[in-house]
Amino acid sequence: MQTLVKPAIFQLKDIFQHPATLLGAMLLGGWVGTLFPNSAGLLAAVSTLYLSLLQMAAFPFVILAVYFGLQRLPSEPDSARRLAQLAGMALVAMLLCAVVGVLVASITAAGSGMSAGQTAALGKLALRSESQFSMTMRDAGGGAPAGWDVGELVPDNFFGVLAYGSLPSVLIGVLCFGAAVAVQDAHRSAQLSGIFEGMYRALESLVNRFNTLLPAAAFVLSAAATATAGVEAILLMGGFLAAFFTAALLVCGAAVAIICWRLKKSPLLVLLALREPITVCLFAPVAVAAVPGFIQGMSVRLGFSRGLVELVSPIAPVFIKAGEAMFFAVLSIFVANLYNHPLAIADIAWICLLSWTAALWSVGIAGVKSVILGSFVLASMGLPLEAVLPVFMLVEVLCEGPRNLLSFLISSALIALVADGLYINTEQVSEVWHPSTIKLVFTRKQALFVLFLLLIALFTVFCAGVGYGLRRAF
Repeated sequence: MQTLVKPAIFQLKDIFQHPATLLGAMLLGGWVGTLFPNSAGLLAAVSTLYLSLLQMAAFPFVILAVYFGLQRLPSEPDSARRLAQLAGMALVAMLLCAVVGVLVASITAAGSGMSAGQTAALGKLALRSESQFSMTMRDAGGGAPAGWDVGELVPDNFFGVLAYGSLPSVLIGVLCFGAAVAVQDAHRSAQLSGIFEGMYRALESLVNRFNTLLPAAAFVLSAAATATAGVEAILLMGGFLAAFFTAALLVCGAAVAIICWRLKKSPLLVLLALREPITVCLFAPVAVAAVPGFIQGMSVRLGFSRGLVELVSPIAPVFIKAGEAMFFAVLSIFVANLYNHPLAIADIAWICLLSWTAALWSVGIAGVKSVILGSFVLASMGLPLEAVLPVFMLVEVLCEGPRNLLSFLISSALIALVADGLYINTEQVSEVWHPSTIKLVFTRKQALFVLFLLLIALFTVFCAGVGYGLRRAF
């Protein structure tokens, strides 16, 4: 009986995680959100709950993946040179993404040709949506927007950034901690690595289990997005969305072509190896949910160095802001065409450079808050972004998946370029971790005592929270 049931289970799992199934769930959710726009609050609460659960497992997994990448990477030849090359090429790739975004938006004439009625509808939508967002463009001193200081990303208290939850600062702290452990004798850090290994594999399994809920997550997120933005906003911003999606598709295709060229494999085989993480990246609410799949696909299925993949893949969506550079470039061309502002060759080159700079500054700024950095690019041409900023904030969630996918695929292509001599290692399949069984036996008295201590601990945390709230209130 077991031999008949297991194949059916695996087949059902594959059906639920198939891109066609997720796309259908997303379209169905968009239709439901359009029919019931008043349900935006409830849908946003459900999506926030799923996001919190996913982050609970994904963020610690990313930290441990970077740690193990630093432990494995020193054994690879010329690891420092490869990392330097990868960092330099990542900056060039971000600039190239801005160039591609400008070219595609210019060719498709994104934002131009809107009728007077469409322009009026866009203005009314911006005024109606402006009350939903309260955001300060600059601080009280009139300086640069808050969060733009690069020095704030370097933590002076590692436990403080862990509590605060700033992922860039956390990763920088992990890089420093992992590098310090990597230079130690392997026997001294063996016990610590053994503890982290069990946590690493458990979190990987937990993230994969949360990813099985992607059809429901895609349905809820799509419904929440359409209920908040509405079909009108999506149609009015159709030129911007079409240009951005087209540019992202071109760059993703080029990244896959680079991987195929280095591996001497067909695009179909590469896409099949990376199908699961690409799907998760497009439909998951956070980019880190796709990190386990990209590590598995790049190292085990495609044979790249696991140490290099474990170090680069978690860092890619945080520091390689290629999608943001393209987003700002397409946004600039769209707004310029919207206001019938002619652009010279010098203006286009300046847009590419400023979009690349704004993308670098967007490290540590996630979600709709990153959209306000577009004002930095448009200010050089005297174009106001504030007039249409609320509309861009409404449709920004639709661009989140392609932006994250750009970061992952570009980082994968860069790994393929710098990993000369480190790929096609079929022996890496032996790195798959096999858990050992630990049997814990408690008597009834011991189990009740442990439960009693757990209740005391929870009650203490509850009292501490109430006390902190009362102190803030008075």
